[in-house]
Amino acid sequence: MGKCIITISRNYGAGAGEIGRQLAADLGIPFYDKEIIHLASKSSGIDPSILEKNDEHPGGKMLYRIIKTLKPPANDTESDDPFIRDEKTFRYESEIIRQLAEQESCIIVGRCADYLLKDHPDAAHVFIHASEEFRLRRMSRMLQLPDSEVLKILRKTDRVRQTYYNYFTGNEWHNALNYDLTLDTGVLGIPNSIQLIKDYLNLRGLLN
Repeated sequence: MGKCIITISRNYGAGAGEIGRQLAADLGIPFYDKEIIHLASKSSGIDPSILEKNDEHPGGKMLYRIIKTLKPPANDTESDDPFIRDEKTFRYESEIIRQLAEQESCIIVGRCADYLLKDHPDAAHVFIHASEEFRLRRMSRMLQLPDSEVLKILRKTDRVRQTYYNYFTGNEWHNALNYDLTLDTGVLGIPNSIQLIKDYLNLRGLLN
């Protein structure tokens, strides 16, 4: 298999994490979700125990090597301003994502990866979504919380993701033109969504 980079953007609760992990296992490539990228991007003060934990998983050594090369600029000081922190974090995450895409096949979830790699010839960009009703039922079962609480989490998470994406990319998060595939897991289900992504990758020649 040649180089294959898959970015996954998603509505909360639509099953993107499950799809990404299973797809990564099927293809034998590393999977990076937003939590790993977010923690790793704090290269100026990352907790070594986090790196050691990540290093136990596929792709961990590559991520660790990349993080070690990133040094904060001399004028990059700490700040209590959340906007400055977000800007700083985004810069580190962007560099990590670009380096990962240059060095290995992988799946990257969230963090505006589709925008950062929009011109990468070996990248495929997927948006995973589903109706609010479907996502509410799914996450209520998974979290074992009342529907009212899950609905708050669902709407807040989507709002935060949309605001973050729109701010850093200048694009609309839900705009289908940003992606190669948009899949409704409420209609297709998880296994069919995974298969459709594989079919698309084959059509693109990314799995040859």
